[in-house]
Amino acid sequence: MVGPGALGRVFAARLAAVVPTALVARSRERAAELGGGFELVHPSGRSERVRVPVFGPEEAPPARWAVVLVKGPDTEAAARVAGGLAREGVLSLQNGWVRERLRGAVGAELPADQGATTAAAKREGGRTVWVVAGETWLPENFRPLAELLNRAGLPAEATPAVAARRLEKLAVNLVVNPLTAVLNVPNGALLEPELWTTVRDLTLEMHPVLRGRGLELEAEDLLQRVRRVLVATAANTSSMRADVRAGRPTEIEEITGVLLAWGRAEGRALPRHEALYRMVRTLEQVHRGEPLEE
Repeated sequence: MVGPGALGRVFAARLAAVVPTALVARSRERAAELGGGFELVHPSGRSERVRVPVFGPEEAPPARWAVVLVKGPDTEAAARVAGGLAREGVLSLQNGWVRERLRGAVGAELPADQGATTAAAKREGGRTVWVVAGETWLPENFRPLAELLNRAGLPAEATPAVAARRLEKLAVNLVVNPLTAVLNVPNGALLEPELWTTVRDLTLEMHPVLRGRGLELEAEDLLQRVRRVLVATAANTSSMRADVRAGRPTEIEEITGVLLAWGRAEGRALPRHEALYRMVRTLEQVHRGEPLEE
């Protein structure tokens, strides 16, 4: 597992029960900090102390599979590490759309692709909280990895439908992440009537572009998918909101930036998403103390 964030820890903890598993941190120093283990809170509320081997990139052992779960801006660096470790393939379960960048960094000699997961986790102090058990979809040539995930109690399927699942997850991220970051509200606040109108407008604006890329859901069905996610994660802080508040780079390029590029390629204007993109970029600068662009 390349990326010891909250979700990476969840997957590593579950997989370690059925197959030798390691976490790979960005540095030897970070690996040492995590070496003592962590407290994992399951969706049921049960808590356990988990210890999974953690390595820096240079010390990590070879593996059959490498799963990348890092922030979008770190994709290339993590993919290069993963590609140097894996013998059978590299799978990304990241937010946003990183397929081409992942494959470019790994190289053509090794299968590398992006799946999709609805599992969710967060860090609360020293604890890792597994919020939503979720499901995971993988490309068909990652079937042996899907079998390992299922054995570990992480529902997974290797399926041709992974392309549609990727777009569905991107669609949810396109609404929830930037809007909660700009408004500085938890996910559930978007269900309030005055904000739900904005959610609806954003969904309807992006739907034709995503449909042209292979999204199977009709607009109203997509809107209901967004609603279900907001209900299930109502108390959560989105990753983009957390990044903005902490002054970290966000995944706005991997999420909204990708949509805007697709829209430009089709000659389709996306003014609401363009406005959100610019606002998140401005918030990034403000929280990092950088001068604003003219």
